[in-house]
Order: sequence, then structure tokens, then C-alpha cells
Amino acid sequence: MIESDILILGKGPAGIQAAIYAKRANISPIVIGKDYGMCVKARTVENFYGTETINGTELVKNGITQAENLGIEVVSTEVVSVSFEEEGYLVKTLDKTYLAKAFLFASGAHRNVARIRNINKYEGKGVSYCAVCDAFFYKNKTVAVLGHSDYAANEVSELVEICEKVYVLTNGEIINTQFDERAIIIEDKVLEVTGDTKVESVKFENHELEVSGIFVALGTASSTDLAQKIGVAIERDRILVNESMETNIPGLYAAGDCTPGYQQIAKAIGDGCVAGMNMAQYVRKLKRNKR
Repeated sequence: MIESDILILGKGPAGIQAAIYAKRANISPIVIGKDYGMCVKARTVENFYGTETINGTELVKNGITQAENLGIEVVSTEVVSVSFEEEGYLVKTLDKTYLAKAFLFASGAHRNVARIRNINKYEGKGVSYCAVCDAFFYKNKTVAVLGHSDYAANEVSELVEICEKVYVLTNGEIINTQFDERAIIIEDKVLEVTGDTKVESVKFENHELEVSGIFVALGTASSTDLAQKIGVAIERDRILVNESMETNIPGLYAAGDCTPGYQQIAKAIGDGCVAGMNMAQYVRKLKRNKR
């Protein structure tokens, strides 16, 4: 297990800026991110302070280089789960486990949408986005996980311990991970979710599968997906924070596009600045109390 004062999910402007402020405050951060985030879609940035024009990817790369030159570790991998333990925040990636005193969600607001007929109709009525939160309600029942990657595999690992039968619905996508051998994989295209007042079945082109619940785990887990699993307050797919960028859970912060407000690079950097300084203060206080 790798221990750190602060762990930051997201190596875009918000996450890197927070890491820089924490590091300069003599607090040790680790930044984890799978990619550069939404900034890569900005071919030209012309409204950023002190810069007439710059490519979005170049801007992010410059920030990462700046962080690494300060001695900040920036790891390129995917986070599949975040949980709160007595010792701090336990964060699992594809191949490692981290423990941090404070944690920052800063990986943007992207959320994969399931384009399946009627699936949104059953949200809260059999369609869930959190195995850790809702698996208990499906004890000894049959459920399905919609997904084909590591995020889906992590959800399956939670469900197979509680549910009678777990199906993996790849919806025609190619599997790029290893699923628990107890799960049953169906690679057919999903057409529709059906049921009276709650989920009762999933329809494919040539057959139908009876299930009590569907857990959506498409692509990579976003900040909102992971935050929801540990009880963070969320509204309209955004993580709610106070003026210190802290969530309703002590030591857990969020910054950038995953929080309410304008989705702009300038705001993300401002959020990261505030989060970084306040996380440093939070960690210092924890260390003083343990002396």
C-alpha cells in the first residue's frame, strides 16, 4: 500500500493546481489520472490569463511538467474505487492501493450515458450506478452489470458476493478486462429495459433476460460516480462543496468541472488553488492532533 498526505484524482488544471499549492505548503500529494480530460478538446484557448493563444493539450502538459519539476508524483492509471477507512481514504487503481489523509475529486464531469430504451425511466427503480451503495437490496437476487471494462469488473466483484446471479451485459462492446469467473457474460446488443413499476427484464434482439436490477458501469468511473458511492452530496450530477471546496465529508474535496458553476479552465484552476490550500491546512491539523 502506498501512503500519501493527499491523493488527487485528475491531472487536469484543477488537480494539478491543487497539487502545486499543497506541495509548496510542504504537504505530500500524489496525482492520479487516466488521461488529460476535457482540455484536449480545446484546440485553441484564447481567454486564459497571460496567454494569447495555446492548445488545450499543451496547457495541460505544461502543468504536469511544472508539477513533476516540483517533485510531485503524477501517475497515469484508472481509479476504480474510493472508500473511507479509519486510517483515511483508501483508493484502488487497476494495479495499486493508496491511502491518503485527504482526497480531491478533480477528474471533470464526464459521465457515460447508457443509450438503451427506457433505462432512464427506471433510475431508482432497479437501475443503479453504485454497487457498494445498493447491492444489499438485491441479496440473493439476479442482477446485471452494464459495462465491459475495469469499472464494470469492480462493480461485479462487489455484487457476486451478495447476489444469487450476476450477468455482465457488454452491449456489443469488446471486453477489455478480466471479470470474476462467477459472472455470466452476454455480449449481445441490449435493446430495451422493461418492467411494470420497476425493472423486470432486459430485452435483446433474439431473447430476453429476467433481472431484478441493472448496475450501470460504462467506461471509466467519473468523479461523480465515485463520490456518490461514499455518500457525497450530489445535485444535478455535480459534487456539492463549500467555500473551501470541501464536500459534506471531512477531508474529501472536489474542484473543477465536477462541481457546480461554469466549466472553464480559469474556474478549475481557481478551485484547485482553494482546494490545495485548504487540504494542506486539513492535513496539518490532523498531524498536530496525532502528536
